[in-house]
Amino acid sequence: MKMNTNAKRAVHIVALATILLGTPALCAWLGGHAEIWEGVKSFPPRTEDWGFHPEKLWNHRCPFSWWWFCGFAAFTFACLRPLVRRAVSKSRGAARVRRARGAPFPWWGWLGLAELAVAWVFCWAKFGFCRAIQPEISYAPLWLGYILVMNALCVMRSGKSPLTSRTGPYLATFPASALFWWFFEYLNRYVWNWYYLGVSQMDAWEYAFYATLCFSSVLPAVTATAAFLHTFGPFDDARFSDLSPVNMRNWRTIALLLFVSALGLSGIVFLPKYTFPLLWLSPLMVFMLVQAALGEPSVMGLPGGRNWALVLRFAAAALVCGLCWETWNYYAVAKWVYSVPLVHRFQIWEMPVVGFAGYLPFGVECAAVTAWICPELVEGGDWGR
Repeated sequence: MKMNTNAKRAVHIVALATILLGTPALCAWLGGHAEIWEGVKSFPPRTEDWGFHPEKLWNHRCPFSWWWFCGFAAFTFACLRPLVRRAVSKSRGAARVRRARGAPFPWWGWLGLAELAVAWVFCWAKFGFCRAIQPEISYAPLWLGYILVMNALCVMRSGKSPLTSRTGPYLATFPASALFWWFFEYLNRYVWNWYYLGVSQMDAWEYAFYATLCFSSVLPAVTATAAFLHTFGPFDDARFSDLSPVNMRNWRTIALLLFVSALGLSGIVFLPKYTFPLLWLSPLMVFMLVQAALGEPSVMGLPGGRNWALVLRFAAAALVCGLCWETWNYYAVAKWVYSVPLVHRFQIWEMPVVGFAGYLPFGVECAAVTAWICPELVEGGDWGR
């Protein structure tokens, strides 16, 4: 018997949660790694405490390695080169489409710009009279302003935006985003690649509320940025029209996804200092496998090369948002700090430079989840047409 859409989504969520939450926990239990539960079992995870115990930090235990640094950089370059080369190649511009006429920058975009500016000042400034409440009230308004500005830029470029053209589905990405990022917070408890400072004054309920509020901005911000990028020629679907989609019915593809996801979800327990990059790949692989098992369309299986255009668009959007995240985080009162094994050098703000490569697969994960919520938000080449 065929399941309806709602039933499939319920099964998808349960399967995803069971695999992503259960696999590392099961590996830790079977492997007898009781010490791992020091950081996993508590709620909220008091990551601030780790900042005062250098022996627990990866960049203390696993010093910088030129071999790993160069290997990460070379692998990232090899993966990106074909797509970037195609995007910037003028010879691909023959299939250029006529862009829709834009509209004036909307009034709510100016409101978002003002909110972003005020929140930015408030986030960085060390005002004595309000320092105590800065962690609670500065981050969310900052990203709400960014989201409004990005949607307004889409309107100015093409006359429409995710917020104005797909209002309901776009608003649904806010609660989905909070759940989405909590998965990464949980997986990070096994590798401790980042931890937080400046949140010691919050109790469990406050931490959960304000963290969830902040996490809810991730998908909307990346989606709006990707829509804005879609209004520019290098991110056109037409430039990738002769590339084949990923075949999710091919056994080799499925075997590769199974291997990477299994290695990632078990490796963060048994070999975290070597497999920590797979934290950003494993959730995507599991998501695609569940989609294939349920017969759902995958964002990586779109025909006519649109999947590769999406990969580049959302990867670039996540990188843009990542630069903003890292910039606004650096002088904030409540902030995150990184502890990345083997490559922790040449930092841009708090992030080691090769760490920015993690934003690229993260962007594809944002595309997959957003497309699952509402395909028109990522497919609809109407932002720029």
